Amino acid sequence: MKFLVFHNAADDSYINSVENFRGAWANTETVDMYFESPISSTTETGGAYDKITLACTNGEEDRAVEELAAAMTRNASVITVADDVNSVYACQNITSVTSITLGSTGNFTPWVTATFTTADTGGVDNRIVVTNAMSGSNILVNSTTDADSTIYLPASPVNGARYKFVCAVAGEDDTITVTAGGASTAFYGVSLMAGDTVEHTGTTSMVIADNDWNLGDWFEVTYNSTISKWHLTGISDIAAAYAVS
Repeated sequence: MKFLVFHNAADDSYINSVENFRGAWANTETVDMYFESPISSTTETGGAYDKITLACTNGEEDRAVEELAAAMTRNASVITVADDVNSVYACQNITSVTSITLGSTGNFTPWVTATFTTADTGGVDNRIVVTNAMSGSNILVNSTTDADSTIYLPASPVNGARYKFVCAVAGEDDTITVTAGGASTAFYGVSLMAGDTVEHTGTTSMVIADNDWNLGDWFEVTYNSTISKWHLTGISDIAAAYAVS
């Protein structure tokens, strides 16, 4: 059995077997590689796949696909296709790992448990950090905050990156600020708060007010690279629970 390895610049890594390779598709300056996901056996119908998007030399997408095919037939048990940390690539026209997306199809939506106070997601106390690889997940927030807290979206999001944050406990007297990696972030959209629709537009951040993050509340953000903004929607039982500035 042969294994293919990918490392992006953020030290996220992916490995799967050549036997699980399901095809590739080349577009402008990118190649998408598809692999059967380990979670296929846990879905009702199977068919879940992982997608690795690789950046390639402009105008050489066809060569990149041919080079990938050749790399997978090499006489080696472990083949590093792309290593952004050490700048090692198995193909001349592959230049980097753009994204690692897990379980892109199947009858499921992944749940990721996150807390503010134990720093289990992102390694920083009172901060939840999500990555491009977590796109498509529901983030179950099962702790209150013990200080003003933050949610970090990817600083370099891929187009269509989506996260739904669901509150599993009642909030406390601390704000929650949502940005892309702590930098000024553009949002647009509309939410339902206490039965009324609220429009959102702003370029700085989204802020959930003190005591306004309550059991069952949720909000969802999806990145639109065409306009470089996050689409924001959600439901809260409190009027003006969160605001975009």
